[in-house]
Amino acid sequence: MIRTKDPRRPEDLSAVSLSFRKMAWRFLGLFGARFLISKLYPKSTICFFDVEDSPGVKGTVAFTIDDAFCGEDNPGGTMLPEVLDLLREYQARATFFVAGTHCDSASRERIPDLLAAGHELANHSREDRPYHKESKQDFLKDLNATAQTIREMGADPAPWYRAPHAKFSRTMQEVLAEKGLTHVMVDCFANDTAIPDAAFIAQFVLSTLREGSIVLIHMPEKNMREWNLQAMRDTLEGIKARGFEVVTVSELVERSCSAEIC
Repeated sequence: MIRTKDPRRPEDLSAVSLSFRKMAWRFLGLFGARFLISKLYPKSTICFFDVEDSPGVKGTVAFTIDDAFCGEDNPGGTMLPEVLDLLREYQARATFFVAGTHCDSASRERIPDLLAAGHELANHSREDRPYHKESKQDFLKDLNATAQTIREMGADPAPWYRAPHAKFSRTMQEVLAEKGLTHVMVDCFANDTAIPDAAFIAQFVLSTLREGSIVLIHMPEKNMREWNLQAMRDTLEGIKARGFEVVTVSELVERSCSAEIC
């Protein structure tokens, strides 16, 4: 699928448009992601863990990366080596939400390194598009196909799913329940596909970050959202300054269960 809606490079957006997008996102942020998600998604959807309810997550946040690894419309654009080096530098582990059509050969070659470093792969459907209007049969077929792609890369898919474009339906929830998967959203996100400003992204994410948070920054690619690599660096630096450990969704969930029965 050709991605034409969002800017590929910072210069694709005028200064006025960029300012408007930042203003709109700040306004939306006044409501708080945790509150909005609690109202818009089923209770089974995870977007954070409260330290008071789950003391095991104290000092910990999860880091997630969507649209892994490189779009089919951007051959040769993978930046997975750079992302893995960055995560290693900050001793961070991440959950990569994989889009089935984004699994190019160059990225596949680095999957053994990714898994050896303690990262995990989870399902993000095959294409970078909404699925909330799909029939149960079509959504299940797509979900299974993406899971198979992950297995072909040598990984067992983590039991998490994230709906592309945050569009979710009862049909999707029904399928996930039957497959034993949990929908995972986030409480720290800065619309990084539409706002090509690494400093703004990191500042916004860090302003909403708390122990037990789940962070999202989309996968950078050469000539496509490259700013997100710097946004990841700035965000990880800010998390490190707070003394928090950066883990996968699976690790965060496991720690949330340390003082309770899950």
